[in-house]
Formats: sequence, C-alpha cells, structure tokens
Amino acid sequence: MNVVQLPVFNPPLKGFLRWAYTLSITSGHEESMPWYYSNFIQWSCTSKILDGDRQFYVDFFRGKPNELNFNNPFLLTCSVNYSILDSLAVDAWPKFFADQIRNGYYCVVFLDESKLSTAACYQKHHFPHHLFIYGFDWDQRIFYVSMFDNKEVYRNLQISFQEFQDAIHSMRHLLKEKYTDDHHTYFYKYEPHFPYPFDTTSVIDQLQDYLDGETHLNRINYIYDNEQAFGIKVYDYLQMYFDAAEKNDPRLKDRNDLRNLHVIWEHKKMMSDRIGYMVEKGIIPYDEELVEGCKDIAKRAMKLRDQYIRHKIREDKKMFEMVKIRLDQFKNEELVLLQKLINMLDKKLVVI
Repeated sequence: MNVVQLPVFNPPLKGFLRWAYTLSITSGHEESMPWYYSNFIQWSCTSKILDGDRQFYVDFFRGKPNELNFNNPFLLTCSVNYSILDSLAVDAWPKFFADQIRNGYYCVVFLDESKLSTAACYQKHHFPHHLFIYGFDWDQRIFYVSMFDNKEVYRNLQISFQEFQDAIHSMRHLLKEKYTDDHHTYFYKYEPHFPYPFDTTSVIDQLQDYLDGETHLNRINYIYDNEQAFGIKVYDYLQMYFDAAEKNDPRLKDRNDLRNLHVIWEHKKMMSDRIGYMVEKGIIPYDEELVEGCKDIAKRAMKLRDQYIRHKIREDKKMFEMVKIRLDQFKNEELVLLQKLINMLDKKLVVI
C-alpha cells in the first residue's frame, strides 16, 4: 500500500487542537455521540491575567490530565517520547510513521512547526507543537495532515517527508537545549469496545459545577490551584481580560482575543447542540424557553466573534463595549437556563 488515508471527519471543536485531533477521528461515528454530548460542559480559564508570565486562555475543561492522553474511550492510545525514539535516525521517521498508519494508527507528532511551509510560524520562530497525521503517499513522499495553516484556518493539508524530517531534527535540538519540555508523540486507533450510553448523572454534576463555579473532576489524582477559574466565574475573568485588552495593557502576554471569542462561541454552540440532542433522543421534553434561549446565545456568540474579525480589519471603537455587554447577558441568561435544564434532568432521574 503506497497510499493510505485513514478516515477523518470535520471536528465539531477546533479552538484548541487537543479537541480537534481526537474528535476528527471519533465524531463521525454515531456510537460516540452519547459520550460526546455527555461531556464538554465545563470550561475554565487562567485566573492570573496580568502577571505577564502566562497567556490568558479560555477552554473546555474535562479534568486535569492532558486531553491527548487516554481521555477518549473510543481511542486505543499509545504514547512515546523523544528518549524512546532517539535511536531512530531522522531519515527513518517517515517509514516508521507510515508503518503505524498502515496498521490503522493516527499519529500526533510533537515537532517544530516552524519548519513546515504550511504553518503561520514558518521560518519565523520556533513553535513546538503537535501535528496530526492521518495518511501518506509513499511515491509522492508526502504526509496527509490536519493543522492550522498559514492563515490560521484548520484544514487538511499535505507536507513533504523532507519538511517533516526537518521539523523532527529541529525538535530534537530544542529539547537538547531545554527550549521546551517533551510533550510526547501519540498514536490512536479507533476501537469502540463497548456501548457508551448518555450519562444523565454526569451531565447534572457538570452543569452544577458550572453554575457553582468549581470542579470536582478527577480530584482523586489532582489538587487544583488558584490559577484556574471554572464555570460561571470564567465570565468575570473574561471581563477583566477584555478590559485590559481595550487598554492595550502591556502586562497581557501573547494576546489572542479572537481565539477566546471563538471558544466562547464553540462552548455556547455545544450546549445548544446538546440540548437539541437530548430533545431528539427523548431525554428531556421540548421546552421553548430552554431550546430557543440557548440557541440564541450561540447565535449572538457567533455574531460577536464575526464582528471582532471585522474590528481587526477596520477598528470599531464600540467593539469592546459590545463584548462586555454580551458577556454579561450570556452569564445572566445561563444562570436561569442551565438551572432549568438541571431541574428537567433531575426529574428524568426520579422517573427512572
């Protein structure tokens, strides 16, 4: 087999690649949908916004461990680090990964993306990052990959074996110089071992955590510090962030306003889609206030993101005021709508 492409699907979440990569494998499989809609409820953000040390981000939260590492029950996961792969000559890496793909494994390789001509950082600055590889053409000497391209659009692309080797070689050098830690390389095979029913109890727990602004996920293994905020409290930190962004506060590290707004939209769309799924499957009855309310939040969140894109092209001095107004609206509306959803799910459990 000189050409192999494993099936990939358009992932429903793209704000961070830890979600996009694994969901691009599983989201096209109907049997994974109950698990998908039972998850991706909580979110978190960094609480130290102006210390100049960490970039502020907001993201879905599913517990402390790395999402790439054994967190999707439909994926058989293996991981290795550069110490294990050190005995492999750089020019042998293409065959090694092609062999894994032949065996049905998707590969997520930790490398220096600045050596890839498809990347936004190409020849600009080192960028240790994970690259998703789902196929190859041995005759053309290319890998089929998914990534954010040089216009920061997530899509499927092709990279040459030579660029791949250059990115590996550079990554080895960066690790030797202690420029970064080794974030490991992962291999995934889709294996649905057992049915995963929709987990009403887990959904209620996550929703309650969200409204309480806390998390109980995986506390048996990790103690949570005060550098993260959860659930409804995230809105307060988003307000602080955009206030600082409006003032161009120099203490903000690596600003990424647009990604934050994109993740806000993904989070609201995910909740709206989940409610639609629960109604469709008869888990909850149709309720116009709940369904249309969450749908409207998602629409306004998408519009807010799109308005910000236009603001980046042609400055709109009212943009930051609009962001703050919308964030307040989303927070206040969710307090009502999500409590209503919890009550509906509680009634479902009592009936069962």
